[in-house]
Amino acid sequence: MIEDLNTYRNKTPGISKIDDTRYENIFKMNKNNGYLNYNIIKKIDIGDDLNPDFFYEITNNTIKPWTTLSFQIYGTQDLWWLICLVNKVQNPINNPELGKKYKIIKPDFVSALLNSIKSQL
Repeated sequence: MIEDLNTYRNKTPGISKIDDTRYENIFKMNKNNGYLNYNIIKKIDIGDDLNPDFFYEITNNTIKPWTTLSFQIYGTQDLWWLICLVNKVQNPINNPELGKKYKIIKPDFVSALLNSIKSQL
C-alpha cells in the first residue's frame, strides 16, 4: 500500500538533505512497501508570458547536454530541468538543438522562481 507522506525530501525524516536547486525537490514523497519514492505526477508549467526582464536568450552553437549548459550558466548542473521547463522541452534526454534559441532565467531571479514553484505545489 502506498502511504502519501505529504512532505518534500528535505523535510522527510531519516534521509539526507539535498540542494534546493535539485529537480527532486519539487515532488512530494510517498512510501511504498517500506521504500521512499517521489510522487512524480505533479506538473509544473511556466507560462509563455514570462516577464522579459527575468530572462535572456542564447543560441546554442555547440553539442552539449543540458547539464553542461546549466553549469556554464549557473555554476551548477542541477538546474538543467529549469532550462528545459522554461523552454518547454518535452524530452530532456535529447541534447539542446544546434542553432536554436533558448530562454535562460537570469541567475539573479532563479531563487525567487524556485520559491514561486514551491509555493504552487
